[in-house]
Amino acid sequence: MIRIPAIDLINGTCVRLTKGEFDQSTTYNTDPVEIAKKYENAGAKKIHIVDLDAARGIKSNKEIIYRIAEETNLDVQTGGGIKTIHQIDDFFEKGIKSVIIGSKAVTDRTEVKSWITQYGGERIIIGADVRNRRIAIDGWLSTSEEDISDFIMEYTISGAKTFLCTDIQKDGMLEGTSNPLYKLLQAKFKNVNIIASGGVSSIKDLDLLEEMGMYACVIGKALFENRIDLKRLFANR
Repeated sequence: MIRIPAIDLINGTCVRLTKGEFDQSTTYNTDPVEIAKKYENAGAKKIHIVDLDAARGIKSNKEIIYRIAEETNLDVQTGGGIKTIHQIDDFFEKGIKSVIIGSKAVTDRTEVKSWITQYGGERIIIGADVRNRRIAIDGWLSTSEEDISDFIMEYTISGAKTFLCTDIQKDGMLEGTSNPLYKLLQAKFKNVNIIASGGVSSIKDLDLLEEMGMYACVIGKALFENRIDLKRLFANR
């Protein structure tokens, strides 16, 4: 299983939310580029970056994301407010490996499916963020009535290969991952890559996901809170 450290950006600095609530955020006064380099030096091959300002339509932290792609050898996957093909082209031209499409994948499926056809299912990651198994959108501010299984099924038919699945109720809680949900998805979708996200608190959580056969997992707050030793995280990988 690929272990992917995460950086969430607000106003140019690293933050972590609790259950996706912007009024329950912790700001870490650290340079995101230096944090990315720290993860790379520890053995990370990929990094997950979410622009929370862009997700809310406030501003963009894309210059920081570009710098991380330029100043490290990490494969960068990024999301947050990506709604146009021009944004995607800009990211790819700047060396971003893949983009995560969240709200747009719910609200404008025809266009997103065309992006999958154009760029491939490896570079367009579909964000399947859920609250009580229902798909959430708009930076997690709204929840639809659609079940995650139906959502994933529709996109696999259209060529999507990788889904980032975040259980919002677990995100930032440091109480363990949503294993029942991931077991269900693993059983139902054997030929797609599911990236788990939300709730990682220890190496044990990651070991359980690996035993389950998960493709990858995103680790955020546990690293900033020093719950996980970076040397252990990437040992023997």
